[in-house]
Amino acid sequence: MKSDYSLQPIDALSPAAVAGVRGIYEDGFPAYQRADFAELTEQPEAGEFSLALVRGSQPCGFAMLRALGDTGWVYLRYLVVDRGQRGQGLGGTAWDLLTARLRAAGFTLLVWDVDDPAEPGHGPAEAGIRSRRISFYERQGGRLLPVTGYRAPHVGPGPGEPGWEPMLLMAAPLAADAAGLPVRAVVDAVYRYRWHVEPGDPQLADVRINSE
Repeated sequence: MKSDYSLQPIDALSPAAVAGVRGIYEDGFPAYQRADFAELTEQPEAGEFSLALVRGSQPCGFAMLRALGDTGWVYLRYLVVDRGQRGQGLGGTAWDLLTARLRAAGFTLLVWDVDDPAEPGHGPAEAGIRSRRISFYERQGGRLLPVTGYRAPHVGPGPGEPGWEPMLLMAAPLAADAAGLPVRAVVDAVYRYRWHVEPGDPQLADVRINSE
């Protein structure tokens, strides 16, 4: 039952539970896509907070977020559930608990980026994984933003470091009156508060809002 699960701040967990969350996180992302877990949870940047999905005292998932300045929006850095429990609705449970918590905290928009299934250099298997990930978010109410040319830097060791890679941006409104999303402002907020890139930086030269 969904009521058996809750989201808890990482620093409220026992050392054993924290180790379990770390295992879920590191099993869920390749090294080049993840930052050091201890740095994430023990040395967060301004506006960052991490949460564990737990059932009783058993960790089942991990979420890491960063407030996008004073916009009222929040960026989802990581969301992952226990690989051994996937396919049982656990991802949807984590999403529902997370968005309810963010809504209660006053956030009005959740933003994140995803790998592009159409990015050259990847085979059908990887493209399928990326498409299924996007489909999961769409089932939860997320939508792809009409943005081309968005890129994000690698956050860990691995292929392509330290370059930037093409990504897609997604968002999910957390407020009932979130119609008319200011896409350009969202993109600028992600670059400024997530990647520390100011509007006008050459890194943003290729970013286009498709409706413009």
